[in-house]
Amino acid sequence: MSSIIGLFPSAILMGCTYTLVAIGYSIFFGVLDVVVFCCGDIAMFGAFSVIGAYTILYSAGVFQALPLIPAILLLLAISAVLCITLGLFTYKVSIKPFENSSVLMPLLSTIAMGVVIKEVLGLFFQPVVNSAAAAVAAAAAEPLRVVGGRNPQAMPQFLLYGGGTIMQRDLIIVATTIAIVVLLFLFLNKTKTGLSMQAISQNKELALMIGIDVRRTIIMTFVIGSALLAVGGFLLGNYQTILRFDGGAMYGSKGFSAAVVGGLKNTWGAVIGGMLLGLVEVYWAGLIPGGTQYQNIIAFIVVIIFITFKPEGIIGEKSIEKV
Repeated sequence: MSSIIGLFPSAILMGCTYTLVAIGYSIFFGVLDVVVFCCGDIAMFGAFSVIGAYTILYSAGVFQALPLIPAILLLLAISAVLCITLGLFTYKVSIKPFENSSVLMPLLSTIAMGVVIKEVLGLFFQPVVNSAAAAVAAAAAEPLRVVGGRNPQAMPQFLLYGGGTIMQRDLIIVATTIAIVVLLFLFLNKTKTGLSMQAISQNKELALMIGIDVRRTIIMTFVIGSALLAVGGFLLGNYQTILRFDGGAMYGSKGFSAAVVGGLKNTWGAVIGGMLLGLVEVYWAGLIPGGTQYQNIIAFIVVIIFITFKPEGIIGEKSIEKV
């Protein structure tokens, strides 16, 4: 019993890291009816953007000159802007040209875009930030070492600055996830743009007929979804402490699995699916001897079970097609 209780915080934290990318999948699919399979890679790009921005700002003395919270918010803002730019580029290049094509075309093109993002990180991350990293190493008592892009990168532990504890870091991650979910719920249900997103999700043709600007709403969807992925990458990096350029594929697969388990078009389903996947993984790894090496397998087995017996997800709605 003690081990079950002891593993619960880790399961919640794991679920939080999956929840934000699962929400990204749900938002994009709800509005576009397309699975944007490079969500995990965009989140990983956001995490690497934080590392790069921190290195450059630290070498310039900007990070040290600011109080901790404004400095972290500045890094998050830079990461969010870069992720939003990448998200909009993904829409223009990988989704919009295939709006009148088979649903498989944007699916395949976003998978390809994920590969491009991954390889760009692996090839160009070092040249972009390495000179700044050298300046940091020469001037700082605790330098940040940035190695080749294809090597694991250490994520600066911003949530542990100033003598913070692991428990405080974990509470910040959970509280941030809850705050984002609540704010997103209020946005979707209390703002004109949020209601337009829900209307398009339910019936795109009818939304056009009643005067909703579908194109503008799609753009806003990518802005919001990409910003959420940037925050997700930041929290993932602070939780895992070490990141790889190709980690977005697995992270995205877990987030997509969580969205499918909860209900792909349902934001609350993404939250439930993310938490459920985190619980399954952590308890399997913690309670089953040798279970750690199989935790990824068991997570996807859960997804297969849901697809087979409850394809609409935990709180998704069954779709009935009349012929």
